Amino acid sequence: MNESKEKRPGSTMKTIDKAMFLLGFFSPETPEYRLSDLARAADMDKVTTMRILASLVTSGFVEQHPETRRYRLGTAVLRLARIREASFPVIAVLQPILESLTEEVGESTHACLFSGKDMTTIAIAEPHRSTRVFIDPAQPLPIHATASGLVFLAYADDAIVNETLRHLHVPTTFTDRTVKSESELRQRLDEIRKNGCAISSRSFEDDVTGIAAPIFNWHGKIQATISAACISTRMTPALEREIEGVVLRASVTATRAMGGEPPKTFLMKIRENA
Repeated sequence: MNESKEKRPGSTMKTIDKAMFLLGFFSPETPEYRLSDLARAADMDKVTTMRILASLVTSGFVEQHPETRRYRLGTAVLRLARIREASFPVIAVLQPILESLTEEVGESTHACLFSGKDMTTIAIAEPHRSTRVFIDPAQPLPIHATASGLVFLAYADDAIVNETLRHLHVPTTFTDRTVKSESELRQRLDEIRKNGCAISSRSFEDDVTGIAAPIFNWHGKIQATISAACISTRMTPALEREIEGVVLRASVTATRAMGGEPPKTFLMKIRENA
């Protein structure tokens, strides 16, 4: 029996990849798209885009406004988010830890998960001060240009690191301090593993210094990151070291709160830096 290309496993996976790709274009800045605009942004033909959107509408992941005919995220996204948080309450566990961290360091703090190619912010705490770093939870954080991304790479499996390096042949440069080559990135990762913590100053935004540490699972592998996002112009070497120590201790608290245990070598680094 002949099998159409559309029903072959390889073709199905390509269609799923395209659907996930289209969903990634929706953001707080652009919550809705016309068909032609989304097709243009995704560099797809309108027929393919419309076919994928129709499937997403059927499943509830996308909905179409009855009057404007614009597409937006559907309620199925909320349903999956609720199931994920109810089954594995990451945000509920991390939020009070972030609030305590923010109170101690006086800066914005956040926790991130790796989303396949960048970091996704899942929880935020902000200090009671007028000048602070604004963290947009919908903005993907580039893995090679932020403290969260760099500390994740430093403790990630080799397969993830190698895949990231494969895409770094022509890296996106955000400032003159963004990592620009594979050799530079590998050197940064070695330094992070020695210190246990990543410090990335002005590498993504001009006046932001990120200080991030890993959150480990019960196998001692990294599952998330916890970070302080600080205003660079008010940082001093002494304050940077102080915040680094607080973030490292918060990472241990977060790891254990989520049922994990930091590797002994990591705990030794914290004691050495105390």
